[in-house]
Amino acid sequence: MLDTIDLSKLFHRSSKNHTKGHPPIAKNSAEWPANWCTIEYKEYPRFEKIALPNVPESRFMQAELAAVVNERHSSHSFTGESLALSQLSTLLKYSCGIVRSEDGAKVHRAQPSGGGRYPLEVYPVVLAGNMDVPEGVYHYNVRRHALEVLWQRKFSESGLLSFFTYEWVRKASVAIIITAVFDRSQRKYGERGYRYILLEAGHIGQNIHLVSQALSLGSCALGGTHDKELEVLLDIDGTTESIVYGLIVGQCST
Repeated sequence: MLDTIDLSKLFHRSSKNHTKGHPPIAKNSAEWPANWCTIEYKEYPRFEKIALPNVPESRFMQAELAAVVNERHSSHSFTGESLALSQLSTLLKYSCGIVRSEDGAKVHRAQPSGGGRYPLEVYPVVLAGNMDVPEGVYHYNVRRHALEVLWQRKFSESGLLSFFTYEWVRKASVAIIITAVFDRSQRKYGERGYRYILLEAGHIGQNIHLVSQALSLGSCALGGTHDKELEVLLDIDGTTESIVYGLIVGQCST
């Protein structure tokens, strides 16, 4: 009887060659195809948008990096209270948003991205809402620094457990679901581009942890996401765009 093939090891070995699966990359970027240089932004033009404020959080801006790193930890105990709009705005901007621009043209985001392809999309699922951002499913529009309203709805406890394994998620304020649009990276980097996608998801995840800590919020990365059910909720196909990471953030009870 043949042993079960470990596909993760097979992929890791087969993607060690950084040139596999894509043509040679010319040193002169002027020779690159246009779709290697174009930054793509997913947007929902017809959907209602909630503008996010750009006012910096003084507590966040004054936080000392060493203290934030030392104090960062995974939280499972939440109060069930919502995030203030300013907290959610700060969290998104400084974890995966545009943080500065050069001459109003070239923009820089909070996370590094392989080849500047930015293949990831972020969907905040608001579990504890308020008048500014009711419970529901949103897409973070990076270019506009706004939330696009996919749909607003309340989640029952049984409904949440169809998306997440852990019962303590229900007391969190927001679940942040990160998806990948694979072709943005893989059209240039082939199979190895998949590695870069996962690395970038990790960069955003750590940013979320650190910004949450600086805002005195709790956070936890989730292995227990039910991806197929969440992809139906987000209305993505799970093939060209699929979930790669999930985190929760909330007001801490301890």
